[in-house]
Amino acid sequence: MSTVLVIYAHPQSDKESSTKALYNHFIKAYKISHPDDKVIEHNVSEYMPFPLNKIAISIYNKSMARQSFNADEERFKEARQKWIDEFVQADKYVFVNPMYNLFIPAEMKSYIDIVMQVPDTFHYTDAGIPEGNLHNKKAIHIQANGGNYHGSNGAPDASSLDLGHQYIGTILHIMGVDDYQGVFAEGMDHDPQNAEKILNQAFEKAEEAGKKF
Repeated sequence: MSTVLVIYAHPQSDKESSTKALYNHFIKAYKISHPDDKVIEHNVSEYMPFPLNKIAISIYNKSMARQSFNADEERFKEARQKWIDEFVQADKYVFVNPMYNLFIPAEMKSYIDIVMQVPDTFHYTDAGIPEGNLHNKKAIHIQANGGNYHGSNGAPDASSLDLGHQYIGTILHIMGVDDYQGVFAEGMDHDPQNAEKILNQAFEKAEEAGKKF
């Protein structure tokens, strides 16, 4: 049995969106194909309790200086550690978001700042190079874009502009996760007359990815 950790970032979780619909098709197919797996879901747009704020920075600085923490820092550190441990213990990661200005939502970036932690998810070599601690894991990025970036719908490849997909992949690579793929629903805003057709094609890709993930 595998544990799947879903990091979902969308402020309108109570409404049907292209992002939510794409994810629903993926996760339904996944659960059918992997009935014994455990799925943990977090919508970080609704709950993001441990951002990289002044308390987090103080904890980092005191850790480096081997200084003790005050009561607020200790509570923050212990609660945040549960999120880090959950990330470390998961076998598969699913990142779900709409594209915001060529990037991921701020809340997803804040979540990555939580789990990108020495010595839990990566460490530095003697040469000062980051090296991952997480191995034999896999990840998928599910994203809805209004425009075309990944060569869909006959459009030219503009994937270099999808900074969010690249960023997630780079961060995962640093943490040791190299099995990384993306499923995209894109071009609906660019071609609204064919939006339904575009989404249906994306749903098929999401379902196929869910079966194989």
